[in-house]
Amino acid sequence: MLSVAVFMVAATLLSKVLGLARDSLLTAYFGAGMESDAFLTASTLPTTLFDVVIGGVISATFIPVFNDIKARSGKDEAMSFVNKFVTLIVCITILISIIGIIFRTQLVAFMAPEYGADKQTLAANLTAIMFPMIIFTGLAFSFVGLLQSFGEYNIPSVISLVSNVAIIAYYLTLGKKFGIYGLAVTMIIAWSLQFLIEVPWIKKFGVKYRPDFRFADKSLLQAVKLAGPMLIATWVQPLYTIVNQRLASNIPSAVTYIQQSSRLYLIITGVVSFVVTNLIFPKLAQAIADKRKEDAKNLFSTSVRVMFMLILPLMAIFMILSEPFADIIYGHGAMKPGDVDAIAVLLKFYSVGMAGLAVNEVLSKTFFSLQNSRIPMITSVISMVVNVALAYVLFNVMQVNGLALATAIGSITNAVLNAVLLKKKYPSLAKDIGASEILKFIASAAVAAAVTLSVYVILSLRLDSLTGNIILALSCGGTGVIAYALMLIATGSKDIKKLLVRKKG
Repeated sequence: MLSVAVFMVAATLLSKVLGLARDSLLTAYFGAGMESDAFLTASTLPTTLFDVVIGGVISATFIPVFNDIKARSGKDEAMSFVNKFVTLIVCITILISIIGIIFRTQLVAFMAPEYGADKQTLAANLTAIMFPMIIFTGLAFSFVGLLQSFGEYNIPSVISLVSNVAIIAYYLTLGKKFGIYGLAVTMIIAWSLQFLIEVPWIKKFGVKYRPDFRFADKSLLQAVKLAGPMLIATWVQPLYTIVNQRLASNIPSAVTYIQQSSRLYLIITGVVSFVVTNLIFPKLAQAIADKRKEDAKNLFSTSVRVMFMLILPLMAIFMILSEPFADIIYGHGAMKPGDVDAIAVLLKFYSVGMAGLAVNEVLSKTFFSLQNSRIPMITSVISMVVNVALAYVLFNVMQVNGLALATAIGSITNAVLNAVLLKKKYPSLAKDIGASEILKFIASAAVAAAVTLSVYVILSLRLDSLTGNIILALSCGGTGVIAYALMLIATGSKDIKKLLVRKKG
């Protein structure tokens, strides 16, 4: 598992770095203005509608049901379920695409009501081009769940890397010639590549997909029944996106600020949460299906501790170093210093919720593994209400910065509610997760933050350029990581001791 985790970390990290390069090229080419605002709204619309309808639950629904069928009825029956499931996903995504293209103008007006006529028209045109990409997204997500169920984690971890390379290649070769419309077409090509790269490995595991429209199948209905409450549980981020876009559309360039800072925040959090949840979730679902209670408990407690151990120092470092990070990534081309500063401030507020967002991924996936989607649904609804209420209140006080802070508080609320209810509903599973270890992580992260801030205050007075910011980020961030590691050793963290013993062995 360790070698797979290392590969997943490397592949995911490289993919996220390329994602940052992709986002940086968008603002470098088009700045923080009409074209970037319109493109970000247009690219967000298909994915947001996809997430609201089915996107957030494809893999999470597929994995526990597929593993359950395979354990009870064998591989052939499980493969029959794959054909029906994928056919249903394709039909739904085609329908969403048709509806999205027909009502593109109304959708843009809903998402960004304060856009001027020219910006709304451009966003609507780009939306029509990009909506079909969710068909490939649905296929890719479906087969990610299948591959992970067969123990193949490497390919799912590189699919985003391939799509990011395709988009970056467009910028560097054809970007100036075909502009923003060419970028929209490239998005469809990039998403199709995510699916196509999975095909050889799907065949390797003996999957021979044939369209199957028998949607009344008992197992498929089980998946659909599980997906209902689970889907609502995944509406948190899409709803945050919609609310933030609607409010930010009233301020020039604010949509670009919100989108780029949010993406950076989600990319950093995603590196950790993707690796931990995608590595643990299929194994946890399998352990629960096989009724291996002790293995399930160990997998859950380990994933929670690992998530805290990795995310807390990142949260502290990014809150402190948001200015140099924003300048390194976005301070190029058509971007102005004021644009970069606005993104940096937003990143600070988003980072407040980093731990809540990451840990909630583990908690939600655990509920899904238990085929209990009702509790995450309830907690998501509560956190969404909290977030939306805070967004409108804080926007009037702090403008777009209030939207970022409201999102962070919503993520924390969701995680706390899920943790409390998981412990109450499944006390044996949530027993002894290692609270003392988590407290050590928090204390170590606090010390690391103090060290990072001290070094940053000293060096920032002397370094003020792109090269200087790179040196600043590496030196301060590196110092913080070292301080964190030393504190973990000094506090006697059991997880670190186990890791060191395993490495020596």
